[in-house]
Amino acid sequence: MPPLPAALRRAAARARRRDLGQHPRPDEEIRRGIVLAPADPSEWSHSHRLVDSLEPRDRRRLGLALLSSPHDTRGDICMEAALTRHPCGWSPEEAEKLLALALPEIDHMPYGFQQVCRCLGLPLAAVREQEPSERARYRPRLRAIVLGARDHPHSGRFAQCRWHLSVEEAAGLLDLPHDREVLERLPRVLPDGGAYGNRASTALGTLVFEPGVLDLLAVLLTIDGFRPAQSWLGQVRERLEMLPVAPEVVRALLRMDTSYPDHLTESVLSKQAPVLDQAKLMAGAAWAACLSGDPALIELVAPQALARSRDRRLPGVQERDVLPVRAGVTALSAAAGMPGLGRHRRALSGLPPEAATEARAALDSIADRFVPEGAREVSLYFHTAHLAVRPDGSVGVEVRTGRGQAVTPYGMRHLNGVYVLELTALRLRLPRLAAQADRECGALAELLATDTALTGEQLGIRWLDHDVAGPLARALVWEADTADGTFTGLPVRGLGGRWLLRDIRGRTHEVTATDTVRLWNPVHADRAGTRAWQTHLELGGLGQPIRQVPVRRGASRRPVGDSRPPRSS
Repeated sequence: MPPLPAALRRAAARARRRDLGQHPRPDEEIRRGIVLAPADPSEWSHSHRLVDSLEPRDRRRLGLALLSSPHDTRGDICMEAALTRHPCGWSPEEAEKLLALALPEIDHMPYGFQQVCRCLGLPLAAVREQEPSERARYRPRLRAIVLGARDHPHSGRFAQCRWHLSVEEAAGLLDLPHDREVLERLPRVLPDGGAYGNRASTALGTLVFEPGVLDLLAVLLTIDGFRPAQSWLGQVRERLEMLPVAPEVVRALLRMDTSYPDHLTESVLSKQAPVLDQAKLMAGAAWAACLSGDPALIELVAPQALARSRDRRLPGVQERDVLPVRAGVTALSAAAGMPGLGRHRRALSGLPPEAATEARAALDSIADRFVPEGAREVSLYFHTAHLAVRPDGSVGVEVRTGRGQAVTPYGMRHLNGVYVLELTALRLRLPRLAAQADRECGALAELLATDTALTGEQLGIRWLDHDVAGPLARALVWEADTADGTFTGLPVRGLGGRWLLRDIRGRTHEVTATDTVRLWNPVHADRAGTRAWQTHLELGGLGQPIRQVPVRRGASRRPVGDSRPPRSS
């Protein structure tokens, strides 16, 4: 369309000045130009009379000029309001262009819908002029308008543009009965989030109008924990197979923005129903991504979990993020075939190899984030978790308080939720540490079988002070050749960090750098000495990494009350 004629441009500016004043103050412009103009036509009679005197062709030119301006046109709202009250003869192409100018992005309606809704009066009026058979071409943009109007009543400027937009009015322009049914059902599946909107609805955008999407969301919202029931997994798998746009839905949920203003306390957020629904949707989406077997979706689960971690000055996750993070980590572990997940791992047993590979890579990214290569300890605020090599050769994650006390099972229930990422990262490092411990056990077994002699310096540096071999070597009985004969005992740390051998009676011998030491071999000992060491180890609850001191049948070397698993945990 040709540029706006100079005479028409001057007439429009003159009508605007007469309606609003030549240089209104900002508050006056808002009061008269935005609030009173739509509500009371007598306040903008000059614009009304100008539009009434124009031909339909000039009305269309004026409307396109107003919406095409790259500058703020709040002062022209009276003119736009007048154009909506008069037929302009918009063509289908012109109506589509008006919608494109008012809504440059239709996939996801941005926050602050009130910032663009002022421009929607004229496009909606143009759509109303079209025949119902022509409205299908406007369906995507009209859907975006309706979704934006859902949260619009909670904005501070709703009263300023009530004259041209309402949910009922915009929904009446939708040409499909299915769309209107979605609008009726949507508040029940994704309730209004109040002043901060519904983040899931914002992330999904117009996808909610696709057939079957609300059914999938309803199933995801029924998740009963981070390890969902088999029946729930079956329902989700069925929905994923039936719904063509399921990957887009899962991708949108995994990329959902859940950030809130800093002034909102965690105790307030964690108790709000929309926030709890968002947590369930994210947890369900993590399981859905792994159930789908799509590596591109599985790749998004780890970033989603890592994004929920707190400010790195403090470990752990927020209370509202415990469910989605634990669900994401558990789903990745099941998809990767990690032990300890039983039926959930079997539910994902049919995944393609590339899906399992991607799940393992996602878990490795979590481990790299919290436990760098070679590290074995993570701070949990008032607690410390570390990878421990136990005297019996097993490895595991042990958590202790600031005073060095072991955390009770009840305390671990809380820590496993809040610090799931840190503890998961440590557990992912266990196989490598277990392999190192197995190699050291093999080396010790070789020392015992070959009766290899070591110097005191070699014993301390290579075995007793070693971070992996140390706990293993300190659980074995060693003998040293001294001037007074052979001294047999268990290694203990003495004053000044020196190593001592302590025998059954409590006597000690300091191991010097020049001493000759070797593993005590019961084959070369008498029966009484062997039984004495058997009893001593059993009473002390000390397990050994290799078969040095024979274990009597029915005897246990685990202390009373010890509930640790005998192998890696």
